[in-house]
Amino acid sequence: METIITIELLDEKFKFKADENSTVDPQDIALYLTEEIKQVEARFPAYARKTNKLAIVVTAALNIAKQNCELKSQNSRFLHTVSTRAEKLDRLIRSVT
Repeated sequence: METIITIELLDEKFKFKADENSTVDPQDIALYLTEEIKQVEARFPAYARKTNKLAIVVTAALNIAKQNCELKSQNSRFLHTVSTRAEKLDRLIRSVT
């Protein structure tokens, strides 16, 4: 069954389909995006918040993309470290037996 999530961002409503097979709660995704936009919006002058909605959303998207790239890089380094250690343990075990 398909779930549709409605989220309000910058006084506009948006809908997205939630993947039923995902391990992430779609409400958490909506909350994360909402919080990121609020943080970016707070850095804009009050007079520019209504007229620069696109700039706010793009800045939030860039922040999220940066975080995603950093996490992918950290994950890759972690997997490399684990793989290297597993290989060393395997060689050590084989040398003992």
